[in-house]
Amino acid sequence: MLAASVVAARLTTSPPLLAASAIAGATVGFYGVLVVKVAGEQRRLVAPGQPRYAMRVASRTVLLLSAEFGAAELLDTFLWRPALMVSAVVLLDEPVWGLLAGKAAADVLFYLVSAMGYRLTELAGIRVPRSSAPQRANVVSHM
Repeated sequence: MLAASVVAARLTTSPPLLAASAIAGATVGFYGVLVVKVAGEQRRLVAPGQPRYAMRVASRTVLLLSAEFGAAELLDTFLWRPALMVSAVVLLDEPVWGLLAGKAAADVLFYLVSAMGYRLTELAGIRVPRSSAPQRANVVSHM
């Protein structure tokens, strides 16, 4: 995010363009790491000898990322992140600090919604199929 926003700040002073460049840089970095991590996790769950192994790993990875981050990403991308980042740049009148403040506020909202998505994939048995999950003794959840 910072690298993209510093480059953009040298080219423009437009708050919407600064926010857009920062969002693009952050998205590429964030999901690049996630794809590698989730695909590695799913490679351990899908038996290598199964037909269409690579397709199964890829489809499970896309399904998990969509289930965990879909709602958060849509709200974040089209609603609160642009509004918070532009507002912070305007209010602070300093592009880099405004972008950081807006990003921090948007991140809190994003991770709250994403955490709920992650938990739902666990409860639904999507992340780790119930047949693959270690059996636990009668554990009572207070959630």
